[in-house]
Amino acid sequence: MTTGRAAMGMVVLAALALAGCGRGAGGTAQNEERRTAVRNALQNAAHGRPVFVSADKEGERLWRQAREFYQARNFEPAWIDETSARPQLNELVDALQHADREGLDPSLYGASTLAARRDEASRGFVTKKGFNESEAVALDVWLTYLYLQYSSDLADGLSDLSHADPAWQIKPEPFDARRHLEDALRQNRVAKSLQELTSRDPEYAGLRNALSRYRDIAAHGGWPRVPDDVRVKPGQRNPAIPIVAKRLAVTDDYTGQVNDADTAYGPALEEAVRRFQRRHGLEPDGTLGAAVLHEMNVPVETRIQQLQLNLERWRWLPRELGDRHILVNIPEYRLEVWDRARVPVAMRVVVGKKDTPTPIFSDEMTHVIFSPYWNVPPSIVEKETLPAVMRDPGFLERTNMEVIDASGNRVDPQTIDLNEPAKYRFRQKPGTANSLGLVKFMFPNQYNVYFHDTPAESLFARATRSFSHGCVRLEQPKALAEYVLRDQPEWTPERIDAAMHAGEERTVKLRSPIPVYLGYWTARVTPDGLVQFRSDVYGIDDRLAARLADRLARLKARAAAAASAANAAAKPPRM
Repeated sequence: MTTGRAAMGMVVLAALALAGCGRGAGGTAQNEERRTAVRNALQNAAHGRPVFVSADKEGERLWRQAREFYQARNFEPAWIDETSARPQLNELVDALQHADREGLDPSLYGASTLAARRDEASRGFVTKKGFNESEAVALDVWLTYLYLQYSSDLADGLSDLSHADPAWQIKPEPFDARRHLEDALRQNRVAKSLQELTSRDPEYAGLRNALSRYRDIAAHGGWPRVPDDVRVKPGQRNPAIPIVAKRLAVTDDYTGQVNDADTAYGPALEEAVRRFQRRHGLEPDGTLGAAVLHEMNVPVETRIQQLQLNLERWRWLPRELGDRHILVNIPEYRLEVWDRARVPVAMRVVVGKKDTPTPIFSDEMTHVIFSPYWNVPPSIVEKETLPAVMRDPGFLERTNMEVIDASGNRVDPQTIDLNEPAKYRFRQKPGTANSLGLVKFMFPNQYNVYFHDTPAESLFARATRSFSHGCVRLEQPKALAEYVLRDQPEWTPERIDAAMHAGEERTVKLRSPIPVYLGYWTARVTPDGLVQFRSDVYGIDDRLAARLADRLARLKARAAAAASAANAAAKPPRM
């Protein structure tokens, strides 16, 4: 079986054949010879796999698109014109060199090798003398594959890792890398064609800026470690106070003077600690304890990786989320309504427990239900409701529950057959004690998850709020109802309040569906510009980091092998 290195060698041999023919012939003959060389190179490599192609479905897909790309253009080289580099080549190489701005590693795309080949005039890659024809075809094909690879990574995430995470069910928008490349070359806009593939959401730009900032912090040595056993309350003294001040100054949480001799925990530093606690989802009590010190001592390298992971998740989303959309960040326990880059409504939420997690998906909100019944899910009936009924015959009456048969008729609770609970449906009547509160917001989905009010308002005061069975409980349900019904003037705040307390279920359809995204970001930048970090409540970061590390190791190995083959091809043949 032909190896990847041998396949790359076939591409190079075709280029060598090109170098030995057509000298002195007219431009038309040279162009035909180049097309023949490209065709032969692709045909030979098709029997194996070029060394730059990853040995997986993603690599196979991109390599197939590369072959189709050249077939559609009659095997005309894409990045060279006779013996001269086209301007688009420089645009592509420059873009690959700066892939780190997007949280991607330039070494995945052979950026340093390509730049060296371009810049080393003595090797004749791109100079006034033109291409070294012995490497021209091989490099042209490799550059095409790299554009397809990098554009796909920008558009859909690094080698489609979202498909490897079963927890992530938000579908990205379709992307055709080959068509995108064809348009970019035809319109002479390679650089812009890549730039436009990044998310247009301000949060993506914020994370990208934060990544740059934290890399700069790392380059300057990171931040000092605060002793783990420090326990200080505001107004007290402790020898570690100057270290705390230095630590918080690095991340701009503290902007005051740092005095190594001042061990007093004063108001300015206390406010800095509170700010840091808020940015990390902790109770902002100003006390220096185990939780806040743990977050302070997370290494800057870990924060950089966290920012990169969350940039990757943004690439799993559609590039346009909609002028109006609702975003729930599960680890942050927060809902935001976005309206043309503004956030008119934001609130705390309660999300699912670890064993009943809120699913990660997207859909469209279509209607609101005031004074809702709560139809108890079968899983809760089996695990909670029926055991409670068997322990306490008065449970259903006390909790305002009723039983419905398959035909929708009410059933006397005393007559139900507890051995066949599937024959019945349990539901809680509307009212202030209803588990869904006074209103719920529907975006029909396979998970039977929705937003709703809750009578358990005390939970919103907690810093960690993963208590539900999967649905999202809202701190300010009336504010959300007023927003989603704002284009229906008849639904005034007073009428909404009356419907919430009517005790009779009523459904109101939205005039225009609103996209809803239930996402998972442990690092983000809020509209006020603050970098926020959160705990990995469902352990998803750990799983993604492991997959990402494995994928990166394999891609880097391929890129290194491709760079080695390219360097070997650049050497002049022996005479």
